[in-house]
Amino acid sequence: MPNDKAVFSKNDILTQLDACAKDFNFPVLDNGYIYPVTSRLSVFGDLERWVIVVEVVGYHYRFSGHGGVENCLYIYGNSLGFEPGINNDNVLLVTADSDEGAVFVGDQWGTLNPDVHSMLIRDQKISIPKDPAFYAARNVELKNPPSIRVYEFMRASLPEYKTEFLAVEDEIYDCFRQNLPKIMQLDEWYHPDIAGEERPSENETFQMIAAVLESGDSSLYKPTKSANNHWSNWPYGGSL
Repeated sequence: MPNDKAVFSKNDILTQLDACAKDFNFPVLDNGYIYPVTSRLSVFGDLERWVIVVEVVGYHYRFSGHGGVENCLYIYGNSLGFEPGINNDNVLLVTADSDEGAVFVGDQWGTLNPDVHSMLIRDQKISIPKDPAFYAARNVELKNPPSIRVYEFMRASLPEYKTEFLAVEDEIYDCFRQNLPKIMQLDEWYHPDIAGEERPSENETFQMIAAVLESGDSSLYKPTKSANNHWSNWPYGGSL
């Protein structure tokens, strides 16, 4: 592919991303309604088609309980069967109550039931640590100790369960329904400040990704800026 020319250009890609960002249909990592937890970026393409998928895992407190524990897949491309960006079909919900009972107490903050010590992630029963020292050791500050909110648990449990919160490869392909080779996948990158009116076309990461897709040469991705997509870099997420 590096020796052939794609039918689309870097500018085509960045123009679509900018248009979506202008409509706030692009990942805003400090969304005031969502406590960010983790994210991932996947890039697919060939000489005729390109797809970029950005997963944003977090707790959306305007939804209740497990309905707020979501992985939103933002999908962009030049041959999609739907409008680029986010839609209801591309939101994954992977948690549920265990046999112990209701995980949540029923408030909008996603406070966990102090009497229930487990939950399901992808049907796997996992324990919920209740000791504040566990969270402190993982640099997660509890907002209202000793109460624990679900996004605090999610952040603290990333070393063990990040993979479970994110999509499996088949789920990603099911969203855009095209047999395209995966060119690259990033767990860390420098993300644009969409709320601060920065456009993807002004952002080093997406400029380089567009160049990779246009050329088919993944070696063109050579970031110079430090990754900022970690939840700790977006303190206004969930602040409304």
